[in-house]
Amino acid sequence: MSVREETKKYLQEHKIPQLFQSLLSSLMLERPENPVEYIENKMCQIRDIGPENVKWETLVSHLHPYRNNIRRQYIRDGSVFDKEFSELLDQMEDFEQRKKDRFEFIAKQRYKPEIFSLTEAHS
Repeated sequence: MSVREETKKYLQEHKIPQLFQSLLSSLMLERPENPVEYIENKMCQIRDIGPENVKWETLVSHLHPYRNNIRRQYIRDGSVFDKEFSELLDQMEDFEQRKKDRFEFIAKQRYKPEIFSLTEAHS
């Protein structure tokens, strides 16, 4: 095996390209004031995640619009993510409606207005 092939194999086995792609992606998007400190922190995250689990988007996945519920409210592109979010919203609305209905039912059961009659005073 040539040196070039051994080097290529080493890089692939240790997922080095993915690691650097992930670091560069996050650097480009977040543009930290202190890039060296930022890279050190991200390398600690990578160590905790496990280098074998790192993909190019690993360090920026939290910035993806489908990972942010506020952004997801405005994305209507017919994608799987959009459909999943719509289903989640429907489930939440159903839950809120059932909670409201239950509260109203309990309130009606427990609240009994006091009945009284007005009488005129006779002198």
